[in-house]
Amino acid sequence: MRLATLAGAVAVLATALSTTPAPTQAAVDLEAMAIDLVPVVDGLDEPLYVTAAPGEPDRLYVVEQPGRVRVAGIAGVPADEVFLDLSHAVAFGGERGLLGLAFHPGYAQNGRFFVNYTRAADGATVVSEFAAAGSKADPDSERVLLVIEQPFGNHNGGMIAFDAAGMLLVGTGDGGAGGDPLGAGQDPDTLLGKLLRLDVDGAEPYGIPADNGFLGREAYRPEIHATGLRNPWRFSVDPVGGHVYIGDVGQGQWEEVSVLPEGAGGLDFGWSVMEGPDCFEGDCDPAAHTLPALSYDHGEGCSIVGGYAYRGTEQPALEGVYLFGDYCSGTIWAADAEAMLAGGAEAVPVYTLDGRLVSFGTDGAGELYAVDQLGRILRVTTAG
Repeated sequence: MRLATLAGAVAVLATALSTTPAPTQAAVDLEAMAIDLVPVVDGLDEPLYVTAAPGEPDRLYVVEQPGRVRVAGIAGVPADEVFLDLSHAVAFGGERGLLGLAFHPGYAQNGRFFVNYTRAADGATVVSEFAAAGSKADPDSERVLLVIEQPFGNHNGGMIAFDAAGMLLVGTGDGGAGGDPLGAGQDPDTLLGKLLRLDVDGAEPYGIPADNGFLGREAYRPEIHATGLRNPWRFSVDPVGGHVYIGDVGQGQWEEVSVLPEGAGGLDFGWSVMEGPDCFEGDCDPAAHTLPALSYDHGEGCSIVGGYAYRGTEQPALEGVYLFGDYCSGTIWAADAEAMLAGGAEAVPVYTLDGRLVSFGTDGAGELYAVDQLGRILRVTTAG
């Protein structure tokens, strides 16, 4: 596997890391690493994501692309319970559908949660808030936060998650087609091709965090926290340190994982000036961009599935290991999360999924799961 370990990333991140304690390298033996995937739930309809709600350690929430969120048990209880049904409002097919789900950090007290979906009427991206009434979502409680027009049917992004400061992160693709024909990745006046950051506890429909990465910079929309993304299909926030690991789907040559350190912002991950560690078309200045922490070429796969740093308790050998994969090959790789943050990381293949790997997710205890789009949720364990 050709992995890019890029010295330029260290220089770009140096300022952001200056206020963060230097990481202590974990004793992660990647060469001896091996995992297994144990099926927990089967029979789902195009599952795309799995997560947990604060205060509910025994329940998994599964996002189905046609527009439903189902509830399952971590011990294999069938996902018969429908928590939310938006199938009437969702455009389903290809890269469209119900794509993301995030529970408010105070969900156990306030019942608030958020979804990202493609609107049936016009294909626009919608980020909305709902409220739960008991153990069910209230379908009439929708509060629309954000609508982003989509010029093409692909590269919708879709991931949403709360960061360490309680702000909602929204990953948006560059609008679609190929090669970023609209130049969205580097356009400061569009929300496409970005990582957005919203304060959902402030003004209506949302507030702008005072420490957003591009706030106050001329021409930049204030929601923008990081730029230069092609299609950040899945990202994760590490509960240890709060760093954001972004799996950004590539064009024709490279797939990449980029790192946004906790407390950092205003980073440009390069697209469409760059793809992965290389200039995309013609000459460019790599030092002007934040280069990937890890990348692999299309000899190893074709569409990255961003993963998670393991922070559970049942698999101690995985502590501090970042697992990510590829949609096309089904390969899952392991890397040292702290080494990625420091700018020098290696990754090794540890498993190949016989299915269609589309996401990872965690339960309420931090245990890690993989999502097979063919209908399964699988728990990650160490092999042997």
